[in-house]
Amino acid sequence: MKKIVILFGLLLYMLSPIQPVHAEESYSDLFISVGDAMMKTKAEDWKAVDAFVAQLNKDWKQVDQTDSKEAKKVDEALLQVNKVAGKHKKEPMLAALSVMSHALVAFDKEQNPVDEEEQRLEVKSAFMPVLADLQTAIKNKDAEEAYAQYQKCLSTWNRNESIVREQSIAYYGQIETQLGFLRIALLQDEKDFEQISGIYDKLAEAVDGFVSGREIKANNNNYSLHTLVDLLGKADQAIDNNQPKEAVSFLQEFLTVWPSVEGDVRTRNGGLYTKLESDIPIIAGKLSSSDANVVEKQQKKINEYKQSIELLQGKSYTMWDAALIMLREGLEALLIVAALIAFLRKANASQHQKWIWLGALAGIIMSVVAAVVINIMFSAATAGANRETIEGVTGIIAVVMMIGVGVWLHQKSNMKAWNQYIQKQMGTALSTGSIISMALVSFLSIFREGAETVIFYMGMAPSISTGKLLAGILLALVILSVFAFLLIRYSTKIAVGPFFKIATILIYFLAFKILGMSIHALQLTGHIGTTQIHSLPIVSWIGFYPTWETIIPQLVLLAIIAMTAMWMNKRA
Repeated sequence: MKKIVILFGLLLYMLSPIQPVHAEESYSDLFISVGDAMMKTKAEDWKAVDAFVAQLNKDWKQVDQTDSKEAKKVDEALLQVNKVAGKHKKEPMLAALSVMSHALVAFDKEQNPVDEEEQRLEVKSAFMPVLADLQTAIKNKDAEEAYAQYQKCLSTWNRNESIVREQSIAYYGQIETQLGFLRIALLQDEKDFEQISGIYDKLAEAVDGFVSGREIKANNNNYSLHTLVDLLGKADQAIDNNQPKEAVSFLQEFLTVWPSVEGDVRTRNGGLYTKLESDIPIIAGKLSSSDANVVEKQQKKINEYKQSIELLQGKSYTMWDAALIMLREGLEALLIVAALIAFLRKANASQHQKWIWLGALAGIIMSVVAAVVINIMFSAATAGANRETIEGVTGIIAVVMMIGVGVWLHQKSNMKAWNQYIQKQMGTALSTGSIISMALVSFLSIFREGAETVIFYMGMAPSISTGKLLAGILLALVILSVFAFLLIRYSTKIAVGPFFKIATILIYFLAFKILGMSIHALQLTGHIGTTQIHSLPIVSWIGFYPTWETIIPQLVLLAIIAMTAMWMNKRA
């Protein structure tokens, strides 16, 4: 019976005049890579730009380009992007990516053709009756009816905005902005119908321009999430200065900027995107209230949204963070080499010094080789969407290693323990009389520090520009050169106690910062939730982000550090 049913179903399918159509090809991954590359180019995060360009090349190779005229233009645009990418120059890269974006749009339209004129007619038939009713209510100065018609207009916009956005980002921005302004004006306690009428005219003009197919250029301003944060901060300050009207003007500017930046918010936090788009006009409208409690409540919301947007922004380390890692690891390596040389002098075995230097040189070379190999592996693994995830995981691994380094430093923070460590290292080498074993002590000491440095930089590299990273390393090398001269010249008088105590504090500070930033990276990718604590500020220079998911691990880290210090002091 079952077989008969199946055969009958197949027969109906074959005889049916309606066959399923193929789904349209989606090129969203390509557009996302181009958009992310443009955003990172503006921030001059060249490591991330290179990763997104690599992902773009990979995704494009997988696209079916058979019998496509526009595909050749995409090839040409991509070739130009690849040429410019390695030069790390902002303006040429943005220009190349812009050409690439337009080429992809043309290719997408070729592969998935739509009747744009028909779509514009759909928008016209949906909008015009609603706009006419809204205009009548405004002319009659009927505030209640005007707001009701505005709601219908907004509902119509929500159903049609994707069509406008795809055809003209400029008109999309204009309509979105004027709808926001209109909501603000209609929510104010004292309605200014002359102002409302002016906003309506601009809204109707934008809709008419779009449905008529008139072309306008979009503003190519360098807006970012930081722009939104800055405007909300200015609005907050204006309220503090008892200037609510000025605060409203900043929120209106926020709405003007919003269409250019909303994509960044939508891709990272859809819930926040919806709230901002809905609430900012309401907040601006209520700021005209004479009730101080209402204004205070709106100010609180402004600060909460400001913090929420700040949490979406990329993380970054400074030149000093990069210098600190190299300085700490390099000084420890120098101390070991200087102490070995001092030990040899005391043991009347100065003739063996050259083998210590050869071992140190080999350690440096192997550290550089390890850095290159790991960097290649890391760059390949972190291309595209995986970058933030691997950055977070690598950072947490680096923090675990840093705890171990901190314990080691704490153990060596007195002269007796340090001398015992050096004697143990050199005792084996001298007792065997082996030149190789003596060089090996120096090699392992340097290579261990170099390997640790590479691991620490792996967790840091995606969140620092190449320029800052290199500047930090160069600064550390200059300082290390001075220390090297002093340590070798006066190696018999090394006071290691203060050095190790300071180094321990610095390494724990870096562990605290990297832990916070690594967890924040995982929050940005959605692998870890985000529960904000609005009463606490963001202190990015120490890696403090006011969410329970970052604070609890950092408190655990501080507890481990405190218990370790107590345990080490007790042992001492």
